[in-house]
Amino acid sequence: MARRLGLNYDVTIRNQLTPQDVLGGPDVYWFNDMGSARLKEMMGVKGIVTDHHNPVVFETHYTENGNDIYQFNPHLEGLDGSISQSGSTTTFLFSANILPEVSAVSHLPIVGSVGDLHDKKFGRLVDTDREIMLLAKNMGIIETKEDIRYFGRSSKSVSYMLRFGNDPKIRSLYDNPGSVADFLVNHGFDRRALKTIRWLDLDDLKREELISDLKSLLEREGQDSSRLIGEVYELKSEPKSSTVKDVRDFSSLVNATSRKGKPDVGIRLCLFERGDTMTEALQLYNDHLESLRRASKILEGVEGKSVGNVLYYDFGGNLENNITGTVATRIITHQKVPPSSVILVMANLGSSKKISARISLALSERVDLSLLFRQAANSLGGSGGGHRNAAGAIVPIGKEREFVEKVNELMKNLLST
Repeated sequence: MARRLGLNYDVTIRNQLTPQDVLGGPDVYWFNDMGSARLKEMMGVKGIVTDHHNPVVFETHYTENGNDIYQFNPHLEGLDGSISQSGSTTTFLFSANILPEVSAVSHLPIVGSVGDLHDKKFGRLVDTDREIMLLAKNMGIIETKEDIRYFGRSSKSVSYMLRFGNDPKIRSLYDNPGSVADFLVNHGFDRRALKTIRWLDLDDLKREELISDLKSLLEREGQDSSRLIGEVYELKSEPKSSTVKDVRDFSSLVNATSRKGKPDVGIRLCLFERGDTMTEALQLYNDHLESLRRASKILEGVEGKSVGNVLYYDFGGNLENNITGTVATRIITHQKVPPSSVILVMANLGSSKKISARISLALSERVDLSLLFRQAANSLGGSGGGHRNAAGAIVPIGKEREFVEKVNELMKNLLST
């Protein structure tokens, strides 16, 4: 949008806002997908916040501390930013009201919303996210289908997709490559080709056959098979052979470029660049997967410590601090933890400790993790925020144990009421 309006601008990608980021200057700032949790820390900032995380200030125009900030956030309108409207949707809505032709990239808020798992609870996007998805669909940019919801429909082999499909988790297949292989061979797959055939390579009849038997497996295990199928989103501009045909796969690729320090590659992908850009992005994705594999190995040697309902893992300087959230998600998704657990993953960030946390969707109905983290971190001279079921904090090194104890105390008080 800034380019179309002829504005001079610089783009800076941050994993977390630093103290320098919240001090203003002569420029106009636009905080995307962040800022609402840090408004009270900003000094002399002039600009805009388009965010969806729980705000500390419920005002659209914030003028304290020398600021002149206009805030756009679904929570100000009574919507849940963790389900109803992503940060990318908020940014899109603001942009489209300034420059209507922004609707030509209405697939981008869908990429962001799916990447934030806004379709997880109901098996489809809802509320404002859904309105933008319908806009993109009506414009011929996005195509919707009712299909299996596992990650990797276009980017992974069927065997990989079934092995790590976790919502719902088929216990007889999950992380059991031998059982997955036998299941597929019994459905006519060539065992030698299991690592190359993707879900999107299958015809409709074969998909329906597999889905029917996967549902039967779930039902025999006493699970709800209805979550296996839901609304999936595909990019119509991508050929069927593309590894990013599925929006969730595309989102994962864009995420990897940022995690590996090359967000400009992800931005170019979003603006329809392919060729060399796609080649570089796929290499960054492989590098990101290698980082996650290393993290999994490190996790095997790090013992989780419990304080009440809080189970925390402190990796110190042995973990890349921009994947703490990913590791926390893996723990709560792939390991057997009590449903009332708060999973914390910590890593060093300079003189601070970066902390990411996850709780189950069921627990988030009773607890707003973002508010709890904000209260605990602020009391220790840090900062925190996020969503009901996924939150983060920055606290000074040496205060992390105290932070864990405060989180546990707050959790205990909330769950006892």
